[in-house]
Amino acid sequence: MFVSEISLWGAAIVACVVIVAMIALAAFDKQMLRRMLVIFGATVAQMAVVVAVVWVVYQTYAWWAYLLWFLLVLFLSICWCLFPLQSLWRKMLWPVSAAMLVGSIVVGGSTMLMLPISVFLSIYSVLMACMTASLMQTMMRYQHNQQKPEALREDMLHQVRNLAQPLVMVVPMLYAGMLLGGVPALKGLLVILLLIAASFVANILAGVIALGMIKKNKVMGGQDNPCNRCHI
Repeated sequence: MFVSEISLWGAAIVACVVIVAMIALAAFDKQMLRRMLVIFGATVAQMAVVVAVVWVVYQTYAWWAYLLWFLLVLFLSICWCLFPLQSLWRKMLWPVSAAMLVGSIVVGGSTMLMLPISVFLSIYSVLMACMTASLMQTMMRYQHNQQKPEALREDMLHQVRNLAQPLVMVVPMLYAGMLLGGVPALKGLLVILLLIAASFVANILAGVIALGMIKKNKVMGGQDNPCNRCHI
């Protein structure tokens, strides 16, 4: 088994390194250490939920189990995208949720149709992680430049540039995994190209929906907000 192949010496060294790092961090900044422990605890809790859902999915092979995984990944993506925008989460909640929902339907639907269900879980999750990272950078850029009147076209160009960053690292690793799994090279390349196309469409739709809803709400709020008329 895989667990029996783990080196105890290597695990002990990693544990010692972590302890030393925590001691050094405590000496440097105790508040930062507490934040790191909270983040570590949240990560462990998230991993426990993910492992539980994955176990249920592989044990049941039922449609509701795959729907549960789809909703879990969607929920985690929305939360992760909104995490750096805590000050504006109410304003960004519906646009980001709508964008991630449409994007996840495109990515999840195309992945499910192309790949076996046993491969769907991991590939869909990886593509959703790429879309989350891309949309998160776009939202952070919007928050930073929200006082500057910018065209939707410029924001979308930035969204496309953000898309390329995670895919450059992820796609070659996916292709290498397919080759190691015994997939023929040409067939694997075709699947990768189709996944890239689906990710591109999903990211563009997500960016258009999120930025369009935000800009529309901003314009409507600026026109209809009674507080704005009180200052005139």
